[in-house]
Amino acid sequence: MKNTQVKVSFALGLALSLGRLAAAQDAQPVSGITGQASQGESRIELGLAFAQSLGSQTFSGTRTIRDYAEDGSLRSSYEVGKSPGGGFDIQYNLSEKLGIRLGAQTFSRKSTGTFEASVPHPFFFARPRTVTGTVESLGFSESAVSLTAVYRGGSGKWKLNLEGGPAYFNVNATLAERVTLGEVYPYDTVTFGGISSTKKKVSPIGFAVGLEIGRELTNAVSVVAQGRFTQGSGDIDLNGQTLNIKAGGAQARIGLRLILARKRVGS
Repeated sequence: MKNTQVKVSFALGLALSLGRLAAAQDAQPVSGITGQASQGESRIELGLAFAQSLGSQTFSGTRTIRDYAEDGSLRSSYEVGKSPGGGFDIQYNLSEKLGIRLGAQTFSRKSTGTFEASVPHPFFFARPRTVTGTVESLGFSESAVSLTAVYRGGSGKWKLNLEGGPAYFNVNATLAERVTLGEVYPYDTVTFGGISSTKKKVSPIGFAVGLEIGRELTNAVSVVAQGRFTQGSGDIDLNGQTLNIKAGGAQARIGLRLILARKRVGS
């Protein structure tokens, strides 16, 4: 909790500092030739946002476990929960209606794993014992970089940005290698004792789309709200078990958009 507060404070401080820099765009000198302010349409913009993931992601897999000279199985199912996160982007506007946006987002999430094992009997063939269990708060962090085309619209102080394009994800997940069992003679039943875990990484390619609505506070600073959806999936090999991990999902954002540079009108 303390780390989260520090990150939020740092982000707010950074946003305020950049806002002061952007506000300088409101006081451009007047050209001696044209009599117009030496500024025009937005050329370079910076976006900072607080993000909240809105849904959960699920993935699962089944693999063979060999014990007592006989094959058993372990089915693992994971549900990745919601979490807060952050977003950042820099946008270059090619024209009044079209821009290109390079963005980044990060979320530190947690997953809940549900496990069902069929375990061979130490004394008898074809007499498997079954056990189920759940482990919460498994690590699952994800980040993504996206390069999107932006359609720019709006009226007056209200601005609208519609974006879409490819995204590159980086996911680190804590997964179960084996189930820890509790068993006593005559070994006809087993109890769930947790898991032995490992950390795995996957970097899938997916996509990102978003709709952003903004309201100008000054000539250089706008407050924005955005609905965004990202998606990517990739396979992880876990001791012969293939897990298809999904990243991204729906999210809501609120933040600031700052104009850092404009097209020059006069000289």
